[in-house]
Amino acid sequence: MKYTEEQITQIHNFGAFNYPPEKMANIIDMTIEEIQTEIQNKDSDFYKYFNAGKDKADYVIDCKLFELAQTGDLKALEQFEDRKNDR
Repeated sequence: MKYTEEQITQIHNFGAFNYPPEKMANIIDMTIEEIQTEIQNKDSDFYKYFNAGKDKADYVIDCKLFELAQTGDLKALEQFEDRKNDR
């Protein structure tokens, strides 16, 4: 399936926000079933865009926590270490 630039941005954000298929279907012009199929198909563009959004969001959060930890924020350091250990 071909997506517009707006839809690609939306799908990236869906991944970043970890939206469920029901919420995505209400925003984008697809059915819940289509979204569920696409999100499980590792070869689909939807899957790639969604997971790229998740990965980019994780990266941004980790960068911010690391930045705060370097300034001596112990809570940020703890959260940063917890996130690393969860991977």
